Amino acid sequence: MSLKLISGMMKSSGEDALLVMDAGGTNQMVVIDRQALLEVGAPPRCDESRLQENIDLFSRIACAKYDRGDVERDGRIRIHAADLGA
Repeated sequence: MSLKLISGMMKSSGEDALLVMDAGGTNQMVVIDRQALLEVGAPPRCDESRLQENIDLFSRIACAKYDRGDVERDGRIRIHAADLGA
């Protein structure tokens, strides 16, 4: 089963972003780390606009990780810069 994006936002700390995705009636949290946001475009930025510009890319990465069971112990999916080229 694939995930569907509900919403995306920056954390109040400004360090990470969050995606809330639907996993068949339950919410799946996705954390996008600062380095992934910085590396996804030029010039490097870690802000709401960079997240929104690339929300489809991050959603596809989250779906692929979810489909292969790449979920952290806390139940979240984490997207790192290394995931951008995968």
